[in-house]
Amino acid sequence: MNFRIRLASFFVAALVLVQGLTAVFVYRVTRAELIGEGQRQLDVASRAFAGQLDERSDRVAASVQVLALDFALRSAIAQRDHATIVSALRNHGKRVGATRMLLVDVDGRVDADTADKFAQGAAFPFSDLTERALEAPASAIAAWDGRAYWVVVVPVSAPDLVGFIAAAIPVDNRLLDRLQRQSALPKRIELATRGPDARWHILAQGGGEANVDVTPALAAQVPALATRPVLIDVEGRDYVAQAVSLSHSKQSAPIVAVLGYSVDAALEPYQSVGSAWALLLGLGLLVGLMASFLIARSVSRPVEALADAARRIADGDDTVVPPSHARRDELGQLGGAFSHMVQTLREREARIRHQAGHDLVTGLPNRMAAETAIGGALEASPSARAALLMIGLARLPDIINTMGHVVSDRLMADAAHRIAPIAGDGLVARATDDEFSVFLPSATRSQAVNVALRFVEALSEPYREAEFTLDLAPAVGIALSPMHGGEASTLLRRAEVALLGAMGTEEPVAVYDPATDPHRPERLSLMSDLRKVLEGAPGVHGELELVYQPKLHLPTGRIDGAEGLLRWRHPVAGPLAPDAFIALAEETGNIRRLTRWVLGAGIEQAGRWQAAGDELRLSLNVSARDLDDVDLPRRVAGLLAAHGVSPSRVVLEITESAIMGKPETAIAVLRRLAEQGIELAIDDFGVGQSSFAYLRRLPVRELKIDRTFIAHLADSREDRAIVRSIVELGHDLGYRVTAEGVEDARAIDLLREMRCDHAQGYQVGRPLSASAFLSLVSSRAGVEA
Repeated sequence: MNFRIRLASFFVAALVLVQGLTAVFVYRVTRAELIGEGQRQLDVASRAFAGQLDERSDRVAASVQVLALDFALRSAIAQRDHATIVSALRNHGKRVGATRMLLVDVDGRVDADTADKFAQGAAFPFSDLTERALEAPASAIAAWDGRAYWVVVVPVSAPDLVGFIAAAIPVDNRLLDRLQRQSALPKRIELATRGPDARWHILAQGGGEANVDVTPALAAQVPALATRPVLIDVEGRDYVAQAVSLSHSKQSAPIVAVLGYSVDAALEPYQSVGSAWALLLGLGLLVGLMASFLIARSVSRPVEALADAARRIADGDDTVVPPSHARRDELGQLGGAFSHMVQTLREREARIRHQAGHDLVTGLPNRMAAETAIGGALEASPSARAALLMIGLARLPDIINTMGHVVSDRLMADAAHRIAPIAGDGLVARATDDEFSVFLPSATRSQAVNVALRFVEALSEPYREAEFTLDLAPAVGIALSPMHGGEASTLLRRAEVALLGAMGTEEPVAVYDPATDPHRPERLSLMSDLRKVLEGAPGVHGELELVYQPKLHLPTGRIDGAEGLLRWRHPVAGPLAPDAFIALAEETGNIRRLTRWVLGAGIEQAGRWQAAGDELRLSLNVSARDLDDVDLPRRVAGLLAAHGVSPSRVVLEITESAIMGKPETAIAVLRRLAEQGIELAIDDFGVGQSSFAYLRRLPVRELKIDRTFIAHLADSREDRAIVRSIVELGHDLGYRVTAEGVEDARAIDLLREMRCDHAQGYQVGRPLSASAFLSLVSSRAGVEA
């Protein structure tokens, strides 16, 4: 439902509500007034009805007294002339309206009855009236033979009391109708008496609607029969009714007169007024409906126009022109405010759109905008050559930490000015906080390298800030399309990989090389697989294993130990060397779990050798993070005890760099291991961050010379001098010395001459399984024998 219809409906509903409430109010007020007026009239009428009966009774009594004084009647009574008495009574009864005239003797016996000739000698039923008549004419209403009579009794004297004349005047429907017509009595009058069954029986009724009995309804709703006007329901119609107790004979059941006033009948004269009111209401509604729609149309048209414009703007239609209104009312003000709002929103949206795609410091497109533009160019020419250069400033993080972001922002803005002229038509963007990207369409590898060198040269010029001279240390990574990828995101990522390779080297420009990319997607899969292997997840088919590289004791020529080397048989990639996954374990925080596996498997194997009587020492590697674990000594001791291995059968190898991270913690852990009888060796000695200050504090028993000094031992005098010095130093400090990477017999001879203790390498033996290693040990032992 639109605004116009709702507005018009509101006006119409309001009009209907007001008119309806007015009609209901007028009706209820009129009805209440009629009910009140009816109650007042009924109260007056009840007294008038009783007065009419009394007046009629007095007239009848006077007429009957005239009869009682009639000489002929008294003579007939004295002579007991029954026929004359009855004739006189009947004639006089016709004159007074009595349907029954009786002569009652002084004993209360009926001497004559005009209505019942057999009543002679019967007792007069209303003796209380004859008793009252001794003093004055007596009258009362009575129920007699199922009908209501007004009975008047007067004495007959001649001159002494000789009897009583009783006149019974019927109070029937005709009498009540006549009384109602001759006075202002209500239209409904009923005489009723209560029968033996306690129910009220109507004796006579006059006026009003036929077949409508007020008395039973009044008795049912007001059991005591209200003597004041009350509102009752009579067969679905409203009546004001009142009961009037009439003076009755003591020998008669009580008789009441019930007067009823029909409210509905009283409202009938107002029906024409109601019809006129309904017609007026209909005309008012019609006029109001037309006026409402006209008003709603004039009000809603500008609002609907504004709503339509707002809806189109919400749907992204930038071409919407807000409606203009020349009105000076509130709608005109609303239209003007809406137009101003739309203009403000457009300006703000343009500003936000520009800010969303540009860097606020340099004004260059940001990474998102650059990726979109580069992607569009690559899609337009998917096979065309192009180059993406990622320019990084290695010193920028240090500059930010030292001098703050304000200086770094000025520096980046200056760098952008240096880059722009060299880029020419290329797309320059600020890719990250300390990196720029430059997209060069149609550029070859050599062209991209030349441009990159120019960038390095331009950015290598020192940047001066106050009294400081800042070196940016620029580097450039290059990715080529389509060689290194056909998507913008791929080129950006691979250019960043090349940039990381170039930073911190003597060659500040590097082209992406897939072979050296440490961030290949398959590495993510290996990380997940390694975690599953270490957790022992079901369904993982690759497994970790230890292989054993023999260590030759040079003085005796025997193999007296081995180094346990970890291998991973990946279900897809095949056998993997430690270099392929050890770094992954360190990156994902799984290196300690990996070390636990190595220690568990290695010490278990050492236990088998010891149980078999083999005098072999097993060397196992631990990482730098393991030396931060203060629980490592306890864990190793538990494994030794679990597999029954003597601590002297296990050597733990550490690197020099592993000690440099947290030296105090590492030295404490190593000392606890040494106190347990476990021998320690320094691996790759000579190439790490050697510190003799730490070396003399370490409880080590063995130095392992790195393979870089052994590989060319036979050909390099310098390497021989270094190795000889290390051997002598180790012996002077009380260490055993092992040479790693021995791959020729000449090296064996030289090491033996230098009094080196052990040799390890392919010349001695390749890494072998446990069974193959034992076979090699046995065969060498046989040869020596």
